[in-house]
Amino acid sequence: MAKCYAFDRQLMADAYLAGGKEYAELCALAYRQSVSAFQMSEDSEGELLYFTPQVGPVDEYYPASPLYLRYNPDLVKAMLNPFFYYSESGKWGKPFPPHDLGGYPAVNGQTIGGDMPVEEAGNGLIMTAAIAKMEKNASYAEKHWKTLTQWAEYLLGNGTDTGDQLNTDNFAGDCPHHANLSAKGILGIAAYARLAEMLNKKEEAEKYMNAAGEMAKEWEMAAYAGDHYRLAFDQPDSWGMKYNLIWDRLLGLNLFPERVIQKETDFYLTKMNEFGCPLDSRHSYTKVDWTVWSASLSADRMRFRKLMLPLYKFMNETTDRTPMADLINTDGKTIVGFTGRTVVGAYFIRLLEKE
Repeated sequence: MAKCYAFDRQLMADAYLAGGKEYAELCALAYRQSVSAFQMSEDSEGELLYFTPQVGPVDEYYPASPLYLRYNPDLVKAMLNPFFYYSESGKWGKPFPPHDLGGYPAVNGQTIGGDMPVEEAGNGLIMTAAIAKMEKNASYAEKHWKTLTQWAEYLLGNGTDTGDQLNTDNFAGDCPHHANLSAKGILGIAAYARLAEMLNKKEEAEKYMNAAGEMAKEWEMAAYAGDHYRLAFDQPDSWGMKYNLIWDRLLGLNLFPERVIQKETDFYLTKMNEFGCPLDSRHSYTKVDWTVWSASLSADRMRFRKLMLPLYKFMNETTDRTPMADLINTDGKTIVGFTGRTVVGAYFIRLLEKE
């Protein structure tokens, strides 16, 4: 119990320093909910498996990962282990990760929707690179190098424009040529290059980092819309949060110029409603996990708080009696959906900058 009390105090102190009292209180709420939503297991070799009831999707583990990267990267490995196993067992047979592995405890393979190739390959590569950064070694990546290479090659072959692929925000409507999905693919390639560099694979590191750099330049030109960057390359008047770009700084990849981040975060502040900035130009609702990541794009504390404080106001004033929601209205006190989920581990991304 003494260790628990000490941990609680340290968590609140660290979160307060990172983002203020309100941010610390949101982290306290998110910690309990995210951890409670997982089930711990192990495979026949004794490797940890950390499951949600759906066993994935990977695009739910991805937003949840900052909490676990901050306090125990072994649990992020435990999220990825079953996906590596499925890919390496010959049972999957595609050059990108499955979207999910089916319901716990059966885990019989993908059951939810269709493939999300760029989404999940990018997620897997970024999460593996984040594990290596936190542990200061790439031994976990080395163990699964063949699979990671296959995912990186898929992203490289896909190019800057992802076409009509599904992405994690498809609940908001289909959106081909999605700029934020493209950014994830580019960062996934660069994450692979960083892992190759850590493993002294200099040729691969140079090849993939150079390719990612060229793709980032293409991205900026294709997404440019004057005072912001488009939601989709082919939609001139669209806009949307580019939350995936946070990993450019956290992983030290330095692909996207600071002017891109500055322009985007300035633009979000012009779109604010009472309870936050909408996810994109299609709806007035927002995702709280992506809001925290978008707020964290800027290292500036005051800019971070301007985007975060409306979320705190919503959590205090919402009229819905539900677990902490991650899909909320920005112009009203009601939730849209998605409650009690692991993804609120996303709140802890601000704390990764201190590591």
